[in-house]
Amino acid sequence: MTVVYLLQMVPGKVGNPLHEAAGLAFVALFVLHHALNRGWLRRLARQHGLRARVTMASDMALTACVVGAAATGVLMSRSVAPWAAMPAVAHVVRPLHGCCAYLGLMLVSLHLGLHLRVMRGYAGLAGRAAGLSAVGSALTAVAAVLGAWAFARLGVGGKLLGQPSFPDAMTPMAVQLAWHLALAAPFVAAGALVDDVSRQKGANSSAQHE
Repeated sequence: MTVVYLLQMVPGKVGNPLHEAAGLAFVALFVLHHALNRGWLRRLARQHGLRARVTMASDMALTACVVGAAATGVLMSRSVAPWAAMPAVAHVVRPLHGCCAYLGLMLVSLHLGLHLRVMRGYAGLAGRAAGLSAVGSALTAVAAVLGAWAFARLGVGGKLLGQPSFPDAMTPMAVQLAWHLALAAPFVAAGALVDDVSRQKGANSSAQHE
């Protein structure tokens, strides 16, 4: 899902028909993901720790972004659902689409960081993430610098404020993807850090009770 979302950020390179079809596929996967994890979501809603609160808040915000991006995408559709397009409101819909897309990328990245430990476990990489170590702190600082640079280079501030967003046809796809990965990096690091801090607090609390 993360890879599909990242490719959605370069519509000028993947082409409009694939961009629209992949967008609808992502929405379907997003709904399926939540349906399969509904038990976990119910348990999460009953928790009050830092990680649970950040995860729940970011997930609700991400859901709003996905719904917003899908709805505005349909209203601009030229391939998948041209019958639903409303060209007369494109000047309003396009900025909203860009805002939802970029805010969604940052939230997807945060969500990925919050689950990084679990994915490391699936990959057979035991041990906690290095968020609280010296190396982890250095990597987080590098990610923050790269993210700030990408934020400015991509004009994300303007997009979040509703300025029109148009595909970049001149920059190679690999370079565009690298810029978006750089933008995502500090949010992944932030999610991993929240996970580390939350688990460390839980471990300390358990040790005190013992």
